[in-house]
Amino acid sequence: MEKTDALLRPMDRTRGYLHIAEALRQEIRKMDIPAGSRLPSERELAQLLKVSRPSLREALIVLELQGEIEIRVGSGIYLRRAPADGGAVQTPASAVEPGFEASLMGHSPRDVNQARYFLEGGVAAHAARFINREQLKALGASVAAMRKALGMRNRMGDKPLADADRQFHVTLASTTDNRLLIQTLEELFDQRYTPIGGSMHRLFDNQAVWQDAVQEHQDIYEAVADRDPLQAQAAMQRHLSRAHVRLMAVIG
Repeated sequence: MEKTDALLRPMDRTRGYLHIAEALRQEIRKMDIPAGSRLPSERELAQLLKVSRPSLREALIVLELQGEIEIRVGSGIYLRRAPADGGAVQTPASAVEPGFEASLMGHSPRDVNQARYFLEGGVAAHAARFINREQLKALGASVAAMRKALGMRNRMGDKPLADADRQFHVTLASTTDNRLLIQTLEELFDQRYTPIGGSMHRLFDNQAVWQDAVQEHQDIYEAVADRDPLQAQAAMQRHLSRAHVRLMAVIG
């Protein structure tokens, strides 16, 4: 009976990083190190918890949002304050401070990227076949807007870039004339604005990252404009694969 119940209640993989964050919190407590000290490296922590480094990365972001650690890219992970010892192990939902409830933290960035990889590759291929003149013009305008925003990034920040990026992907999706698909892709893109997604972009988006992203959008645009479905799909999947690698850059 217990085995059957376990099969009927699988772990919530959508918020699996919260389970890992709680396990990490417990391990940090066992280390008994003073605030301000450097924690073991990403690689060591992943081995300790027996999880992948991308999964660990998401858990680290949770603890940073809670103010327990500080991630310094290129330097390492530092303890800001010791994890509260509440006795019993916290549940994933209660492990998140007010304002960062589990339901609002956002989906795993790794899962979001994978979903986009599968869906948007097909959308790009479809667009190469069926995009009309007005949509192609709008697609080109989105790339131009990204280039302009890149030149003003030091003054304007990342929002104009992200807005143009979003418009590019929404324009491609609009070629399907499928409202459900368009809404799904909009919601997936907007995961970048959730606490966990936004924090990862804040840490790892920089001028070089955006330069690469703009060029990748240009490649997608050219494949669509050439009416080449295979190249359009390949260009989109290259972009999303590289975007994920950039988001998983080594902390230190």
